[in-house]
Amino acid sequence: MTGLDEIIAEEEAINLAIDTAIYSYLQRRTKIYADIQVTDLVYCPRRAYFEKKYGKKHNSNDFSLIVGILIHDFMLQALAEELNADNEVLTVEVFNIDGDFVKVYAMCDLLTDKYVLELKTCGRLPDTPRESHLMQLEAYLRFFNREYGYLVYVNRNNGDRRIFKHYRDDTIYDEFKNRLDDFYVSLKYDRIPYYRNESLCKFGKRKCPFYDICYEGVM
Repeated sequence: MTGLDEIIAEEEAINLAIDTAIYSYLQRRTKIYADIQVTDLVYCPRRAYFEKKYGKKHNSNDFSLIVGILIHDFMLQALAEELNADNEVLTVEVFNIDGDFVKVYAMCDLLTDKYVLELKTCGRLPDTPRESHLMQLEAYLRFFNREYGYLVYVNRNNGDRRIFKHYRDDTIYDEFKNRLDDFYVSLKYDRIPYYRNESLCKFGKRKCPFYDICYEGVM
């Protein structure tokens, strides 16, 4: 093997090691706790359906995702100590759908005696809460039996933040339950869910890893 071949082989080994580390971390961090989670329903039920059918696929921007997750996890630990809260609390609710008892799992970021707090790191602070985040928080208020909660957005570039307080909203929760019914029946009978989040189909230069399958199957 020539000196050039050795350099190329070493670089390939380093690249492979980085890819393996990224994939391994994401697999651990995005562990599926059960057949259905709250996050399956609030972002894009169709993507969640395809992930359960074909397995998770990660986009090429996985490294930026890891950075965001690390910042999120670090802040969660610090906030839990400052607010005397429990972080990453897991619970389950049981629903009766299509004659079956269906478990839906939820893991909130922070839980205090009074409220639920969801932390979102972002590159730009939103003027209003995102609908998916409101629905996620709404579900957690019901699952953890709290009357109100907070959505906290933190700009990962400069630390600026925006805080939104949210009280229970029956309209939002009804929408969540409609999505749950549709999603479970879709899994049970192996059909594509009705609900999808078109804003997540394409995001800048990126697109959902299931974009082609989704659009070929239903569009």
